Amino acid sequence: MNKKTIVLIVIASLSGSASMAQTPKNMTAKQITIRDTQVEINYFQQGQGDTTLLFLHGWCIDATYWKNQVEYFSKNYNVYAIDLPGFGKSKAERTNWTIEEYAHDVTAFIDSMNLKNVVIIGHSMAGEIMLQAALTNNTKITGIIGVDNFKLIDVAFTPEQTKQMTDFFPMLEKDFKKSAPVYADMMLFHPTTSKEVKDRVKTDFTNSDPVIGYGTFMNQMQYASTDAQRLEQLNHRLYLINSDGFPTNETGLKNHCKKSFQMETISATGHYPMIEKPTEFNLIMEKVLTELKTKPETRNPQPATLYPFVFLLLSFTFS
Repeated sequence: MNKKTIVLIVIASLSGSASMAQTPKNMTAKQITIRDTQVEINYFQQGQGDTTLLFLHGWCIDATYWKNQVEYFSKNYNVYAIDLPGFGKSKAERTNWTIEEYAHDVTAFIDSMNLKNVVIIGHSMAGEIMLQAALTNNTKITGIIGVDNFKLIDVAFTPEQTKQMTDFFPMLEKDFKKSAPVYADMMLFHPTTSKEVKDRVKTDFTNSDPVIGYGTFMNQMQYASTDAQRLEQLNHRLYLINSDGFPTNETGLKNHCKKSFQMETISATGHYPMIEKPTEFNLIMEKVLTELKTKPETRNPQPATLYPFVFLLLSFTFS
């Protein structure tokens, strides 16, 4: 068979939604219809408290990836985790799968559920959704926490690198069920990531709707190209919990975050720290939530060391 070598540029702001994932036994799903009955949201809720934590999953996965966090933080918070429309069991009567539409879904859910003092936690692609929702200046949103996103602010790509990336898009569109798991296998895991996690993510990618999967991929990348400018408009301090398996350009964040930022690092995980190291992740997030409440002074991060050969390109072969 002929082999075609593709060089992938890692845009580490994409990841996860599983329509075939099984609901954990101790998480009971509920549904609500919003946006003039055009959107049905499947969600999980546990706990009580003055502060609401709203967990948003990333590309081609679903809300069950937050199972450990829902259980842990429901001791002190009112906790929600939702399936984004088109993933998991949430649905929407539309063909437009943009970040802006997803942000409308999130704010409509917040308003429909009459949630108060909402801290949004957005993983991967949901970082952009979280950002867009925060830019609406909805007074119910009091904080935002990104998980493994906003890593490439002010990182420029050469024309050759851009071409290498765009050459991959037709392959993803043509054979999503084959290309998406390969992308996950090559881009989103750490050497220590367990086989169980890898199999779960790749299965969820395979089981995602190809049209929605491809559409959200392309729309997220388009939106991400304007992240820097949008961060300059953000009226919240940006909190991040990022894996060190892929470097974050803190200098770019420092240059563009209007209200500054704070990044916590979780070591030796891939793109899914909440399921790869849930105990450590929860302790770090607990620290972030405490600091979010106290609003500490802005810190001045040191410039990150970037390794272009690590995160800009990686070769793999399709048969």
